[in-house]
Amino acid sequence: MESDYWCCIVTRDGAETIGATMDSITLQTVPPKFIIVINDGSSDNTELIAREKTKTFESIFIINTNSKTRDIRRVPSLLNIGIEHSKKLSKTKYMMVSGDDNELAQDYAKKIMEGMDGDRIAVASGDWLSSGGRSNQMPHGGGRFVKTDFMEAIGGKYPVAYGWETWLLYKAMQLNYKVKLYHNLRYKHLRPFRPSNLFNWGRAMYSLGFPTYFVLMRFGINFLWSSRGTQSMKATVTMLVGYLQAKVNPSALKGMLIEDEGLKTFVRRFSAARLTRLL
Repeated sequence: MESDYWCCIVTRDGAETIGATMDSITLQTVPPKFIIVINDGSSDNTELIAREKTKTFESIFIINTNSKTRDIRRVPSLLNIGIEHSKKLSKTKYMMVSGDDNELAQDYAKKIMEGMDGDRIAVASGDWLSSGGRSNQMPHGGGRFVKTDFMEAIGGKYPVAYGWETWLLYKAMQLNYKVKLYHNLRYKHLRPFRPSNLFNWGRAMYSLGFPTYFVLMRFGINFLWSSRGTQSMKATVTMLVGYLQAKVNPSALKGMLIEDEGLKTFVRRFSAARLTRLL
Protein backbone atom coordinates (compact mmCIF):
# COMPACT_ATOMS: atom_id res chain seq x y z
CA MET A 1 0.00 0.00 0.00
CA GLU A 2 1.29 3.45 -0.95
CA SER A 3 1.67 6.03 1.78
CA ASP A 4 -1.23 8.48 1.61
CA TYR A 5 -1.20 10.21 4.97
CA TRP A 6 0.75 12.72 6.99
CA CYS A 7 1.14 12.91 10.76
CA CYS A 8 0.80 15.87 13.12
CA ILE A 9 2.43 15.45 16.54
CA VAL A 10 1.62 17.98 19.26
CA THR A 11 4.07 18.08 22.16
CA ARG A 12 5.17 20.04 25.17
CA ASP A 13 8.02 18.84 27.37
CA GLY A 14 7.75 15.39 25.79
CA ALA A 15 11.45 14.49 25.85
CA GLU A 16 10.89 11.25 27.76
CA THR A 17 8.53 9.75 25.18
CA ILE A 18 8.61 11.64 21.87
CA GLY A 19 11.58 9.68 20.54
CA ALA A 20 9.79 6.35 20.95
CA THR A 21 6.60 7.88 19.54
CA MET A 22 8.36 9.11 16.41
CA ASP A 23 10.11 5.77 15.95
CA SER A 24 6.74 4.04 16.22
CA ILE A 25 5.40 6.25 13.42
CA THR A 26 8.39 6.29 11.08
CA LEU A 27 8.81 2.50 11.33
CA GLN A 28 5.24 1.76 10.29
CA THR A 29 4.92 -0.76 7.46
CA VAL A 30 3.35 2.21 5.64
CA PRO A 31 5.13 5.30 7.02
CA PRO A 32 3.68 8.80 6.57
CA LYS A 33 4.69 11.02 3.68
CA PHE A 34 5.79 13.62 6.21
CA ILE A 35 5.56 14.47 9.89
CA ILE A 36 4.89 17.91 11.34
CA VAL A 37 5.90 18.31 14.99
CA ILE A 38 4.36 21.25 16.82
CA ASN A 39 6.69 21.88 19.75
CA ASP A 40 4.65 24.09 22.05
CA GLY A 41 7.11 25.98 24.22
CA SER A 42 8.99 22.96 25.57
CA SER A 43 11.66 23.66 28.18
CA ASP A 44 13.34 20.25 27.88
CA ASN A 45 15.12 18.45 25.01
CA THR A 46 11.99 17.76 22.98
CA GLU A 47 13.16 19.75 19.94
CA LEU A 48 16.65 18.22 20.01
CA ILE A 49 15.25 14.68 20.06
CA ALA A 50 12.79 15.45 17.25
CA ARG A 51 15.58 16.93 15.09
CA GLU A 52 17.74 13.88 15.71
CA LYS A 53 15.04 11.77 14.04
CA THR A 54 15.52 13.66 10.75
CA LYS A 55 18.76 11.69 10.30
CA THR A 56 16.74 8.55 9.61
CA PHE A 57 13.49 10.11 8.33
CA GLU A 58 14.10 13.29 6.37
CA SER A 59 10.51 14.50 5.95
CA ILE A 60 10.09 15.90 9.46
CA PHE A 61 9.13 19.54 9.91
CA ILE A 62 9.39 21.11 13.35
CA ILE A 63 7.42 24.23 14.27
CA ASN A 64 8.26 25.86 17.59
CA THR A 65 5.99 28.13 19.58
CA ASN A 66 6.88 30.17 22.62
CA SER A 67 3.53 29.82 24.31
CA LYS A 68 3.21 28.70 27.93
CA THR A 69 -0.60 28.68 27.89
CA ARG A 70 -2.02 25.45 29.30
CA ASP A 71 -5.66 25.94 28.42
CA ILE A 72 -7.25 22.80 26.93
CA ARG A 73 -8.10 24.86 23.83
CA ARG A 74 -4.41 25.18 23.06
CA VAL A 75 -4.29 21.77 21.35
CA PRO A 76 -6.75 22.57 18.53
CA SER A 77 -4.92 25.81 17.79
CA LEU A 78 -1.68 23.84 17.45
CA LEU A 79 -3.29 21.25 15.19
CA ASN A 80 -4.59 24.11 13.04
CA ILE A 81 -1.01 25.37 12.72
CA GLY A 82 0.01 21.93 11.52
CA ILE A 83 -2.85 21.74 9.03
CA GLU A 84 -1.93 25.12 7.57
CA HIS A 85 1.70 24.10 7.19
CA SER A 86 0.71 20.82 5.53
CA LYS A 87 -0.91 22.81 2.72
CA LYS A 88 2.58 23.91 1.65
CA LEU A 89 3.51 20.25 1.17
CA SER A 90 1.83 17.46 -0.75
CA LYS A 91 -1.86 16.67 -0.25
CA THR A 92 -2.69 13.27 1.20
CA LYS A 93 -5.92 11.35 1.64
CA TYR A 94 -5.58 11.19 5.42
CA MET A 95 -4.20 13.12 8.36
CA MET A 96 -3.02 11.27 11.44
CA VAL A 97 -3.11 13.00 14.82
CA SER A 98 -0.69 11.91 17.52
CA GLY A 99 0.32 12.98 20.98
CA ASP A 100 3.93 12.66 22.10
CA ASP A 101 3.49 9.42 24.04
CA ASN A 102 1.87 6.99 21.59
CA GLU A 103 3.29 3.60 20.67
CA LEU A 104 1.55 1.99 17.70
CA ALA A 105 1.45 -1.54 16.38
CA GLN A 106 3.77 -1.66 13.36
CA ASP A 107 0.95 -2.22 10.86
CA TYR A 108 -1.39 0.26 12.58
CA ALA A 109 -1.52 2.87 9.78
CA LYS A 110 -1.86 0.25 7.05
CA LYS A 111 -4.83 -1.44 8.69
CA ILE A 112 -6.55 1.84 9.57
CA MET A 113 -6.35 3.03 5.96
CA GLU A 114 -7.51 -0.34 4.64
CA GLY A 115 -10.55 -0.07 6.89
CA MET A 116 -11.31 3.49 5.89
CA ASP A 117 -10.74 3.08 2.14
CA GLY A 118 -13.88 2.50 0.13
CA ASP A 119 -16.20 3.32 3.00
CA ARG A 120 -17.71 6.58 4.23
CA ILE A 121 -15.56 6.63 7.36
CA ALA A 122 -14.32 10.14 8.13
CA VAL A 123 -12.57 9.53 11.46
CA ALA A 124 -11.09 6.33 12.88
CA SER A 125 -8.62 5.09 15.46
CA GLY A 126 -7.41 1.99 17.21
CA ASP A 127 -8.07 1.27 20.88
CA TRP A 128 -5.67 1.90 23.76
CA LEU A 129 -7.80 0.73 26.67
CA SER A 130 -6.97 -2.61 28.25
CA SER A 131 -9.54 -5.39 28.20
CA GLY A 132 -10.60 -4.31 31.70
CA GLY A 133 -11.29 -0.75 30.65
CA ARG A 134 -14.56 0.58 29.37
CA SER A 135 -14.56 1.70 25.75
CA ASN A 136 -17.35 2.78 23.43
CA GLN A 137 -17.50 3.06 19.66
CA MET A 138 -15.98 6.54 19.40
CA PRO A 139 -12.42 6.89 18.05
CA HIS A 140 -9.78 7.98 20.55
CA GLY A 141 -7.57 11.06 20.26
CA GLY A 142 -4.14 9.52 19.87
CA GLY A 143 -3.57 7.58 16.66
CA ARG A 144 -6.64 9.17 15.09
CA PHE A 145 -6.94 9.22 11.29
CA VAL A 146 -9.05 11.95 9.66
CA LYS A 147 -10.04 11.93 5.99
CA THR A 148 -8.71 15.08 4.33
CA ASP A 149 -11.74 15.68 2.10
CA PHE A 150 -14.02 15.56 5.14
CA MET A 151 -11.80 18.00 7.05
CA GLU A 152 -11.88 20.40 4.12
CA ALA A 153 -15.68 20.07 3.89
CA ILE A 154 -16.07 21.32 7.47
CA GLY A 155 -13.78 24.32 7.06
CA GLY A 156 -10.32 22.76 7.25
CA LYS A 157 -9.68 23.49 10.92
CA TYR A 158 -10.73 22.69 14.45
CA PRO A 159 -12.80 25.10 16.56
CA VAL A 160 -10.65 26.61 19.31
CA ALA A 161 -13.24 25.89 21.98
CA TYR A 162 -14.11 23.39 24.67
CA GLY A 163 -15.27 20.16 23.06
CA TRP A 164 -13.19 20.59 19.90
CA GLU A 165 -12.11 16.94 19.77
CA THR A 166 -15.57 15.41 20.15
CA TRP A 167 -16.94 18.12 17.83
CA LEU A 168 -15.08 16.41 14.98
CA LEU A 169 -16.87 13.10 15.61
CA TYR A 170 -20.37 14.53 15.89
CA LYS A 171 -19.78 16.80 12.91
CA ALA A 172 -18.95 13.70 10.87
CA MET A 173 -22.12 11.93 11.97
CA GLN A 174 -24.20 15.07 11.41
CA LEU A 175 -23.02 15.06 7.79
CA ASN A 176 -23.78 11.34 7.37
CA TYR A 177 -20.20 10.16 7.61
CA LYS A 178 -19.16 7.28 9.82
CA VAL A 179 -16.70 7.19 12.71
CA LYS A 180 -14.98 3.95 13.66
CA LEU A 181 -13.09 2.56 16.64
CA TYR A 182 -11.10 -0.55 15.71
CA HIS A 183 -10.88 -2.53 18.94
CA ASN A 184 -8.52 -5.08 17.37
CA LEU A 185 -5.94 -2.39 16.46
CA ARG A 186 -3.94 -1.65 19.57
CA TYR A 187 -1.77 1.21 20.66
CA LYS A 188 -0.65 2.37 24.06
CA HIS A 189 0.21 5.54 25.89
CA LEU A 190 3.74 5.62 27.26
CA ARG A 191 2.71 7.84 30.16
CA PRO A 192 0.07 6.89 32.74
CA PHE A 193 -3.47 8.11 32.08
CA ARG A 194 -4.16 11.22 34.17
CA PRO A 195 -7.80 12.29 34.24
CA SER A 196 -6.88 15.73 35.59
CA ASN A 197 -8.75 17.52 32.81
CA LEU A 198 -12.12 15.87 33.53
CA PHE A 199 -13.37 19.25 34.72
CA ASN A 200 -12.78 20.58 31.21
CA TRP A 201 -14.43 17.49 29.72
CA GLY A 202 -17.53 18.53 31.62
CA ARG A 203 -17.26 21.98 30.09
CA ALA A 204 -16.88 20.33 26.71
CA MET A 205 -20.15 18.45 27.13
CA TYR A 206 -21.91 21.74 27.80
CA SER A 207 -20.15 23.40 24.86
CA LEU A 208 -21.35 20.62 22.52
CA GLY A 209 -24.95 20.97 23.67
CA PHE A 210 -25.42 17.73 25.60
CA PRO A 211 -28.70 17.88 27.55
CA THR A 212 -28.53 17.70 31.33
CA TYR A 213 -30.46 14.41 31.58
CA PHE A 214 -27.90 12.72 29.31
CA VAL A 215 -24.95 14.10 31.29
CA LEU A 216 -26.49 12.79 34.52
CA MET A 217 -26.94 9.39 32.89
CA ARG A 218 -23.30 9.39 31.78
CA PHE A 219 -22.30 10.41 35.29
CA GLY A 220 -24.14 7.42 36.75
CA ILE A 221 -22.60 4.96 34.28
CA ASN A 222 -19.09 6.36 34.75
CA PHE A 223 -19.52 6.28 38.51
CA LEU A 224 -20.50 2.61 38.42
CA TRP A 225 -17.60 1.74 36.08
CA SER A 226 -14.99 3.84 37.89
CA SER A 227 -13.17 0.85 39.38
CA ARG A 228 -12.74 -0.82 35.96
CA GLY A 229 -12.37 2.08 33.55
CA THR A 230 -10.07 5.06 33.24
CA GLN A 231 -11.90 7.40 35.61
CA SER A 232 -11.95 7.39 39.40
CA MET A 233 -15.10 8.33 41.29
CA LYS A 234 -13.50 11.67 42.13
CA ALA A 235 -12.70 12.33 38.47
CA THR A 236 -16.26 11.44 37.45
CA VAL A 237 -17.68 13.90 39.97
CA THR A 238 -15.21 16.51 38.70
CA MET A 239 -16.56 16.09 35.16
CA LEU A 240 -20.13 16.59 36.37
CA VAL A 241 -19.12 19.72 38.32
CA GLY A 242 -17.46 21.11 35.19
CA TYR A 243 -20.66 20.64 33.20
CA LEU A 244 -22.94 22.11 35.87
CA GLN A 245 -20.69 25.11 36.46
CA ALA A 246 -20.69 25.89 32.73
CA LYS A 247 -24.47 25.50 32.57
CA VAL A 248 -25.06 27.80 35.55
CA ASN A 249 -22.59 30.47 34.41
CA PRO A 250 -21.97 30.19 30.64
CA SER A 251 -20.97 33.86 30.44
CA ALA A 252 -17.74 32.95 32.25
CA LEU A 253 -16.80 30.90 29.17
CA LYS A 254 -17.62 33.54 26.57
CA GLY A 255 -15.57 32.96 23.44
CA MET A 256 -14.63 29.46 24.60
CA LEU A 257 -17.78 27.60 23.55
CA ILE A 258 -18.75 25.99 20.24
CA GLU A 259 -21.24 28.20 18.38
CA ASP A 260 -22.48 25.68 15.82
CA GLU A 261 -26.19 25.54 16.69
CA GLY A 262 -26.90 22.99 13.97
CA LEU A 263 -24.39 20.63 15.54
CA LYS A 264 -25.85 21.16 19.01
CA THR A 265 -29.30 20.28 17.72
CA PHE A 266 -27.85 17.09 16.25
CA VAL A 267 -26.12 16.25 19.55
CA ARG A 268 -29.38 16.64 21.48
CA ARG A 269 -31.22 14.36 19.04
CA PHE A 270 -28.38 11.85 19.10
CA SER A 271 -28.42 11.85 22.92
CA ALA A 272 -32.17 11.22 23.03
CA ALA A 273 -31.89 8.36 20.53
CA ARG A 274 -29.00 6.82 22.45
CA LEU A 275 -30.94 6.99 25.72
CA THR A 276 -33.94 5.36 24.04
CA ARG A 277 -31.75 2.47 22.88
CA LEU A 278 -30.34 2.00 26.37
CA LEU A 279 -33.80 1.91 27.89
